[in-house]
Amino acid sequence: MGYFPFFMDIAGKKGVIVGGGKVAARKVEKLIPFGPVLTVVASRVEECVRRQEKGNMPSSLFFMEREFRTEDVDGADFVIAATDDERLNRQISDLCKARKIPVNVVDDKKKCTFFFPALIREGSLTVGISTDGKSPVAAAWMRQEISGMLPENLGDVVDLMGQIRPWVMEKIGEESARKAILERMFLYCLERGGRVTVTELQEAFVDFKG
Repeated sequence: MGYFPFFMDIAGKKGVIVGGGKVAARKVEKLIPFGPVLTVVASRVEECVRRQEKGNMPSSLFFMEREFRTEDVDGADFVIAATDDERLNRQISDLCKARKIPVNVVDDKKKCTFFFPALIREGSLTVGISTDGKSPVAAAWMRQEISGMLPENLGDVVDLMGQIRPWVMEKIGEESARKAILERMFLYCLERGGRVTVTELQEAFVDFKG
Protein backbone atom coordinates (compact mmCIF):
# COMPACT_ATOMS: atom_id res chain seq x y z
CA MET A 1 0.00 0.00 0.00
CA GLY A 2 2.81 2.44 0.81
CA TYR A 3 3.18 5.30 3.29
CA PHE A 4 1.84 8.79 2.64
CA PRO A 5 4.57 11.44 3.16
CA PHE A 6 2.97 13.93 5.55
CA PHE A 7 5.04 17.05 6.22
CA MET A 8 4.31 18.25 9.75
CA ASP A 9 5.40 21.19 11.87
CA ILE A 10 7.22 19.65 14.85
CA ALA A 11 8.54 22.91 16.32
CA GLY A 12 7.95 22.76 20.06
CA LYS A 13 6.66 19.17 19.87
CA LYS A 14 7.84 16.69 22.48
CA GLY A 15 10.00 13.91 21.11
CA VAL A 16 11.49 11.06 23.12
CA ILE A 17 14.51 9.12 21.89
CA VAL A 18 15.37 5.97 23.81
CA GLY A 19 19.01 5.07 23.27
CA GLY A 20 22.24 6.95 23.71
CA GLY A 21 24.58 5.77 20.96
CA LYS A 22 25.47 6.65 17.37
CA VAL A 23 22.03 5.79 15.99
CA ALA A 24 20.35 8.09 18.51
CA ALA A 25 22.86 10.81 17.63
CA ARG A 26 21.90 10.59 13.95
CA LYS A 27 18.22 10.90 14.79
CA VAL A 28 18.84 13.94 16.98
CA GLU A 29 20.96 15.52 14.25
CA LYS A 30 18.15 15.11 11.71
CA LEU A 31 15.38 16.33 13.99
CA ILE A 32 16.90 19.23 15.90
CA PRO A 33 16.92 21.73 12.98
CA PHE A 34 13.12 21.45 12.86
CA GLY A 35 12.73 22.76 16.41
CA PRO A 36 11.27 19.93 18.52
CA VAL A 37 11.96 19.52 22.24
CA LEU A 38 13.85 16.25 22.46
CA THR A 39 14.54 14.09 25.49
CA VAL A 40 17.16 11.36 25.18
CA VAL A 41 16.73 8.50 27.65
CA ALA A 42 19.53 5.96 28.06
CA SER A 43 21.53 4.28 30.80
CA ARG A 44 24.58 5.83 29.12
CA VAL A 45 24.43 8.85 26.81
CA GLU A 46 27.54 8.86 24.65
CA GLU A 47 29.47 11.96 23.68
CA CYS A 48 28.28 11.74 20.05
CA VAL A 49 24.74 12.39 21.33
CA ARG A 50 25.70 15.11 23.81
CA ARG A 51 27.63 16.86 21.07
CA GLN A 52 24.34 17.57 19.28
CA GLU A 53 23.48 20.07 22.00
CA LYS A 54 26.21 22.44 20.88
CA GLY A 55 24.94 25.32 18.77
CA ASN A 56 21.29 24.55 19.53
CA MET A 57 18.84 26.16 21.91
CA PRO A 58 19.53 25.02 25.50
CA SER A 59 15.84 24.21 25.94
CA SER A 60 15.62 21.92 22.88
CA LEU A 61 17.61 18.87 24.01
CA PHE A 62 17.53 17.12 27.37
CA PHE A 63 19.20 13.98 28.70
CA MET A 64 17.98 11.41 31.21
CA GLU A 65 20.89 9.08 31.92
CA ARG A 66 19.02 6.15 33.41
CA GLU A 67 16.96 3.12 32.39
CA PHE A 68 13.79 3.71 30.37
CA ARG A 69 10.50 4.00 32.28
CA THR A 70 7.03 3.72 30.80
CA GLU A 71 6.15 7.20 32.03
CA ASP A 72 8.91 8.63 29.83
CA VAL A 73 6.50 8.62 26.88
CA ASP A 74 3.76 10.51 28.77
CA GLY A 75 2.72 13.50 26.68
CA ALA A 76 5.11 12.60 23.85
CA ASP A 77 4.18 13.62 20.31
CA PHE A 78 6.52 11.01 18.85
CA VAL A 79 8.97 8.40 20.13
CA ILE A 80 12.06 6.78 18.64
CA ALA A 81 13.44 3.50 19.94
CA ALA A 82 17.14 3.47 19.06
CA THR A 83 18.53 0.85 21.42
CA ASP A 84 20.31 -2.44 20.69
CA ASP A 85 17.90 -4.24 23.04
CA GLU A 86 15.22 -5.91 20.88
CA ARG A 87 13.00 -6.65 23.87
CA LEU A 88 13.07 -3.03 25.02
CA ASN A 89 12.40 -1.78 21.49
CA ARG A 90 9.38 -4.09 21.29
CA GLN A 91 8.13 -2.85 24.67
CA ILE A 92 8.41 0.77 23.54
CA SER A 93 6.66 0.02 20.25
CA ASP A 94 3.77 -1.79 21.93
CA LEU A 95 3.43 0.95 24.54
CA CYS A 96 3.30 3.72 21.95
CA LYS A 97 0.90 1.87 19.67
CA ALA A 98 -1.46 1.30 22.60
CA ARG A 99 -1.35 5.02 23.40
CA LYS A 100 -1.55 6.04 19.71
CA ILE A 101 1.84 7.80 19.87
CA PRO A 102 3.77 7.74 16.58
CA VAL A 103 6.79 5.48 17.04
CA ASN A 104 9.87 4.63 15.02
CA VAL A 105 11.94 1.58 15.91
CA VAL A 106 15.32 1.68 14.21
CA ASP A 107 15.91 -1.15 11.73
CA ASP A 108 12.59 -2.84 12.48
CA LYS A 109 9.88 -1.89 9.99
CA LYS A 110 7.15 -3.98 11.61
CA LYS A 111 7.43 -2.14 14.92
CA CYS A 112 7.22 1.33 13.32
CA THR A 113 4.23 3.52 12.70
CA PHE A 114 6.38 6.10 10.88
CA PHE A 115 9.69 6.08 9.03
CA PHE A 116 12.57 8.52 8.77
CA PRO A 117 13.02 9.70 5.19
CA ALA A 118 16.37 10.42 3.61
CA LEU A 119 16.39 14.23 3.75
CA ILE A 120 17.62 16.95 1.43
CA ARG A 121 17.46 20.46 2.88
CA GLU A 122 18.10 23.74 1.10
CA GLY A 123 16.76 26.65 3.13
CA SER A 124 12.98 26.27 3.22
CA LEU A 125 13.10 23.42 0.71
CA THR A 126 12.86 19.95 2.23
CA VAL A 127 12.83 16.81 0.12
CA GLY A 128 12.00 13.53 1.84
CA ILE A 129 12.74 10.17 0.21
CA SER A 130 11.22 6.96 1.51
CA THR A 131 11.31 3.33 0.40
CA ASP A 132 8.64 2.26 2.93
CA GLY A 133 11.49 1.11 5.15
CA LYS A 134 12.56 -1.53 2.62
CA SER A 135 15.91 -0.12 1.54
CA PRO A 136 17.60 2.76 3.40
CA VAL A 137 20.57 2.23 1.05
CA ALA A 138 18.38 3.00 -1.97
CA ALA A 139 16.95 6.08 -0.23
CA ALA A 140 20.45 7.34 0.57
CA TRP A 141 21.50 6.79 -3.05
CA MET A 142 18.50 8.73 -4.29
CA ARG A 143 19.28 11.55 -1.89
CA GLN A 144 22.80 11.85 -3.27
CA GLU A 145 21.59 11.73 -6.88
CA ILE A 146 18.87 14.33 -6.37
CA SER A 147 21.16 16.62 -4.36
CA GLY A 148 23.56 16.70 -7.29
CA MET A 149 20.77 17.70 -9.67
CA LEU A 150 19.44 20.67 -7.71
CA PRO A 151 20.27 24.15 -9.07
CA GLU A 152 22.62 26.35 -7.08
CA ASN A 153 20.93 28.54 -4.45
CA LEU A 154 17.56 26.83 -4.92
CA GLY A 155 16.84 27.33 -1.23
CA ASP A 156 17.29 31.09 -1.64
CA VAL A 157 14.88 31.05 -4.59
CA VAL A 158 12.27 29.19 -2.54
CA ASP A 159 12.64 31.68 0.33
CA LEU A 160 12.23 34.54 -2.13
CA MET A 161 9.09 33.02 -3.61
CA GLY A 162 7.69 32.66 -0.11
CA GLN A 163 8.15 36.40 0.37
CA ILE A 164 6.61 37.50 -2.94
CA ARG A 165 3.69 35.04 -3.06
CA PRO A 166 1.39 36.88 -0.57
CA TRP A 167 1.92 40.12 -2.51
CA VAL A 168 1.03 38.44 -5.82
CA MET A 169 -2.04 36.84 -4.24
CA GLU A 170 -3.29 40.30 -3.25
CA LYS A 171 -2.77 41.61 -6.78
CA ILE A 172 -4.18 38.67 -8.74
CA GLY A 173 -7.38 36.95 -7.63
CA GLU A 174 -7.74 34.49 -10.51
CA GLU A 175 -5.91 31.28 -9.68
CA SER A 176 -4.61 30.27 -13.12
CA ALA A 177 -3.28 33.78 -13.83
CA ARG A 178 -1.63 33.92 -10.40
CA LYS A 179 -0.03 30.51 -10.96
CA ALA A 180 1.35 31.60 -14.33
CA ILE A 181 2.91 34.77 -12.88
CA LEU A 182 4.47 32.92 -9.96
CA GLU A 183 5.90 30.34 -12.36
CA ARG A 184 7.51 33.10 -14.46
CA MET A 185 8.91 34.71 -11.32
CA PHE A 186 10.30 31.40 -10.12
CA LEU A 187 12.09 30.73 -13.42
CA TYR A 188 13.38 34.32 -13.46
CA CYS A 189 14.85 33.91 -9.96
CA LEU A 190 16.24 30.49 -10.82
CA GLU A 191 18.08 31.84 -13.87
CA ARG A 192 19.71 34.45 -11.64
CA GLY A 193 20.66 32.01 -8.91
CA GLY A 194 18.38 33.65 -6.37
CA ARG A 195 20.24 36.95 -6.60
CA VAL A 196 17.02 38.94 -6.89
CA THR A 197 15.14 41.09 -4.40
CA VAL A 198 11.43 41.26 -3.65
CA THR A 199 11.48 44.90 -4.76
CA GLU A 200 12.88 43.91 -8.15
CA LEU A 201 10.12 41.36 -8.60
CA GLN A 202 7.47 43.89 -7.65
CA GLU A 203 8.88 46.46 -10.06
CA ALA A 204 8.88 43.90 -12.88
CA PHE A 205 5.35 42.75 -12.09
CA VAL A 206 3.86 44.23 -15.26
CA ASP A 207 6.40 42.38 -17.39
CA PHE A 208 5.56 39.10 -15.67
CA LYS A 209 1.85 39.69 -16.35
CA GLY A 210 2.58 40.09 -20.05
